[in-house]
Amino acid sequence: MTALAPDGLAQFEPDRLDGLLTWAAVQRASDVSFQTGSPVFVEIDGVLWQATATRLDGIAMGQLVERIFGGTGDGILRSGRAIDCSHAVACGRGLHHRFRCNLAPVLVAGGFGINITMRVLPGRPPSMDDLGIEPEIVSAWDACRGLTLVTGIPGSGKSTLLAAGTRRLLERGAGRIQSYEAPIEFVFDGIGGDAAMMSSSEIPRHFPSFADGLRSSLRRRPAAVIVGEARDRETVEAVLRAADYGIAVFSTAHTIGVAATIRRLLAEFPAHERDERGAALIDAMNIAVTQLLVPDPRGGRTAVREWLVFDGALKAALLGMPPARWPTRIARALACTGNDLAASAERAFREGRLGAADLRRIRAGAAAPAAERVPLPKHGGIPPE
Repeated sequence: MTALAPDGLAQFEPDRLDGLLTWAAVQRASDVSFQTGSPVFVEIDGVLWQATATRLDGIAMGQLVERIFGGTGDGILRSGRAIDCSHAVACGRGLHHRFRCNLAPVLVAGGFGINITMRVLPGRPPSMDDLGIEPEIVSAWDACRGLTLVTGIPGSGKSTLLAAGTRRLLERGAGRIQSYEAPIEFVFDGIGGDAAMMSSSEIPRHFPSFADGLRSSLRRRPAAVIVGEARDRETVEAVLRAADYGIAVFSTAHTIGVAATIRRLLAEFPAHERDERGAALIDAMNIAVTQLLVPDPRGGRTAVREWLVFDGALKAALLGMPPARWPTRIARALACTGNDLAASAERAFREGRLGAADLRRIRAGAAAPAAERVPLPKHGGIPPE
């Protein structure tokens, strides 16, 4: 299928990048993709569409890298490293279309090529009401304590949910909030009041790593820190340390399901440390939320969420058993609350926000043991009931 950009953009040239990106944002695209030897593609509601007739050669891709990142970008990519950055396009009256960019080296026709994927970001962080976040999740977020995790596959809206939660903290006057992102995705200018202050730092522009930023936070004593991703052992250790100091920590992880999230964080540590680290993790936990974005039969996409609040009773039960039994205990807690993925999908189906095929797919994925779960695709590949 093709959805060519309007005349003047269909025959794309790098100096018209901002015009193409503005058009894509107006079309409600979630992503814009450029690759050596290919036309430009946009993704709308989970479906990929060809946007231009022009195929981009190596020279054009090099020019795009320079426009998006700068003259050193080509050298970084040729050394085998990816680039994460942001890009903004002015759209009048101090407003901007903002994009999260990933630039990566790829193999094309047996030689060096470049892929650039640009995620379209809302101009203003949404509110939790805008996203239809469940009241129990909002209530746990408002507590502003311990460790709150938002999880899901890439493109599942984790960063958007995190931004909505950050906006809520600011509007409710939570105090000093510091964020560490790679790159900075949302800006919070003009949000909040006299009782809240936002400071945003980009990794690696301002700090070499998330862990370095978090160590700085311990000296500045904010009320809350926002960490783009708990992606490695060093970051997980720093997150737990910050929570132990009484700082509320909000972060994301690439997992599906609450039990899988706990297991994934523990897997960062050597086996002989997992009991101790696991106890620290459970003690710090506030709430874990998994989100999936799936096609809405009425158009667009709908969010299906699984969540679990780690109250005192659940923490005591988990800490009283070996970590190997935690997935089973967490699954039982989810079943008791009715907040697991399968139950959430059932509710969305009854409300007309989810199709039957996607309901079957989510049921099948949720039925697998947490240790065996694999990421669910965005669409397609639906197993029969």
